[in-house]
Amino acid sequence: MKKLTLAFLLMVSTLTFGQNINVVYDFHTYYSTEGNYAEILTSIDGSSLGAKQTKNKWVKSAELTTIVCNILAPDSALYVDKRIIKSPEVEDSTKISNSSLLDMQRIGLDNGEYIVYFELKDVSTTNQPMQYSDVVKISYPNNAVSISDILILDTVLNTKETNIYTRDNKDMIPNIFNSLPLNKNMLTFYVEIYNADKTLGENTPYALISYLENISSGKKVANSQITKAVTSNSISTYLGQMDVSQLIEGSYYLNIEVRDSKNILHEYKRIAFYKQSEIKPDLNNMEIPADAFVNFIADSLLDDNLACLTPIASSNEQYAIRQAIKHSNNAQKRYLIYEFYKQLNSNHPENTWREYISVVTYVNNKYGTQIKKGYETDMGRVYLLYGAPDNIIDEKFGASSGLQSGNPYLSQSTTPYNAYVDRVDNPYRNSSEAFGVNYYPYQIWVYNKTPFGESNRKFVFYARQDNLIEYFLLHSNAKGENQDMYWENTLSRGGLEPGVEGKAGRQFRVGHE
Repeated sequence: MKKLTLAFLLMVSTLTFGQNINVVYDFHTYYSTEGNYAEILTSIDGSSLGAKQTKNKWVKSAELTTIVCNILAPDSALYVDKRIIKSPEVEDSTKISNSSLLDMQRIGLDNGEYIVYFELKDVSTTNQPMQYSDVVKISYPNNAVSISDILILDTVLNTKETNIYTRDNKDMIPNIFNSLPLNKNMLTFYVEIYNADKTLGENTPYALISYLENISSGKKVANSQITKAVTSNSISTYLGQMDVSQLIEGSYYLNIEVRDSKNILHEYKRIAFYKQSEIKPDLNNMEIPADAFVNFIADSLLDDNLACLTPIASSNEQYAIRQAIKHSNNAQKRYLIYEFYKQLNSNHPENTWREYISVVTYVNNKYGTQIKKGYETDMGRVYLLYGAPDNIIDEKFGASSGLQSGNPYLSQSTTPYNAYVDRVDNPYRNSSEAFGVNYYPYQIWVYNKTPFGESNRKFVFYARQDNLIEYFLLHSNAKGENQDMYWENTLSRGGLEPGVEGKAGRQFRVGHE
């Protein structure tokens, strides 16, 4: 996930689509002698779906399409799946559940890097499906010890009938949010160790060590270490538990290590999680140097110095910032600001603060409105997170003079998968004629390469009130950003039907007109 952050990111992605479907997804990868595989976990917020009556019963359901291809061969599908995920059926519509709809897909994949395309539709509506994509990597050597991705669990039950959640005769229901609420005081996790016999020798004892690390301080949590003696095998499994009732509220790493009898580290894996707790951090006793830059920030500017960090902060950090602005005293606010920049630049936090504040000042002047600071706007957020774009296509009055039929960029692919990939890249590849299309004022920002390693990423902003005062993000092909397959229909005020590419679509595709 891409954030300039204190590093305590939860390893999940949360998306809210234009049709207000809230979904969280996560990947976990595993080794198998029959072939490596990835598990895709999907959780859909039931309250964001509409209910539909079928045969006198009410149900909430979503249609999920998943397509996987090797990132080096994006025109060849390795996996295609379409499924309906639905809630329990009830006869009384007032009793339909708003609980999350949980789904897991298990996909066999070789070592490599893959792009995964998703399409999600609320079955109860006629809204167009929304799409998003992500990348998953699998890397398990055949002749060296390795550790699977760590799976944090919500519930573990004895298996009555084998299903997709079954491992070692137990049903392991994942905690897809990697977050433990106040009433959850046991951290339960599952991990697999591979090929220890090939690295350490057959039937050789080794130590499987698990412990917690406070991400904010970087320190190991006292008394958290558990050491389990294991005999080397081709595949070993471990279902572990830790008491986390005494943890201070915050973000932590669960670390897993494989060490031999000489305490030599052979393999290591970690996962971040968040623990809600009644025990709050004691910021009053946390010291900062007397000459630290935060001591010279005026009291009246502390809230703004905190709030302007939200564009580059993780979701957990954003929550902490909002809480600090509401409830913390000035000394605590200074400490939070200092710690944020210190973890971005441990040697010279003041330099990083000065550099960032200078960019914030520019963003406030450039994109601020009468009611918003620049960093609170979509353009300001993108500028602060990604930097200055390499190119800007600015169309304040972008009326189209017409479209040519027979688009030279029209894909000749005929397979369902290639048609889908074309649609992910550009939903309007099947162009037809349209004339006199009147767009909202818009800008397309082009990044040749982002700070997060992505190439040729673009952002479409539009002034939906026609007043040019504030532009809102409509669509982007950057990972984790809002993606709307039919963004050009919105931009054209409904003037372009699905299946038609206009001027803006061509600009987005090729980076210019």
